[in-house]
Amino acid sequence: MGLSTRFHQMTDAIRKIRRQRADPEAVAPAVHVLDAISIFLGRGDATMLGRMQASVLGRRLLEDRHDALALIANRDRLRGLPEGSLGRLYCTFAESRELYPEVLAKQVRVARVDSGGLLPDASPEIAYLHDRYRDLHDLWHVVTGYGTDMAGELAIVNFQAVQVGYRAMTISSWVQLLSIALRTGRFDVLVTGFRGRRRGRQSAYLLAADWDRLLTLPLEEVRRELGIPPLAPYRPWNHPQPTRVEAAA
Repeated sequence: MGLSTRFHQMTDAIRKIRRQRADPEAVAPAVHVLDAISIFLGRGDATMLGRMQASVLGRRLLEDRHDALALIANRDRLRGLPEGSLGRLYCTFAESRELYPEVLAKQVRVARVDSGGLLPDASPEIAYLHDRYRDLHDLWHVVTGYGTDMAGELAIVNFQAVQVGYRAMTISSWVQLLSIALRTGRFDVLVTGFRGRRRGRQSAYLLAADWDRLLTLPLEEVRRELGIPPLAPYRPWNHPQPTRVEAAA
């Protein structure tokens, strides 16, 4: 797809967004904004697919279309896992914050009704990988240790984006990080974002990990197996109207 074509697709998408009614609680505008930006800047499709295909488990996940959403939305099973296991800790984390991945997935599918509920202009494999990327987002909060404050959200976005080469996500996150720093003087959020990228480079490729097995293991054992560096303490920053753009990809 040529640069001119991508630019026109992006501007058409932006015009569509402007026609929508503003609603800070709605997922659709966030999805459409990110899709529009991604058309022009890139969403890491080739890197994401290449890293999956380079792994034996990744290739099997692609072939089987492993359903990560069904895995982490089964909260009855997660509650029954051993105390201290990743799955049980994730369930507590999600329920305490009312983060329900099946609800977000449905909202994103509705937002993308024009493309059949899937990522626009994507092959079935790429659409599947982006759904997996979205569905596992909150689980990776627990694995990496980042909170759901905006500083933590933007750090984990950088962690994820560097793993899959998601340029649009990287750029949009740094626009937000710079905005926070310049408006509030909280330049430490930039450090947190940089550290998120560095941890993402140093860790195993999370999209191709065996989460069925890892959910049953103690959290610290999971972190060791995936090579995730320890979390440096950071100061949370809470936006008055937090957005789920980063999770809606």
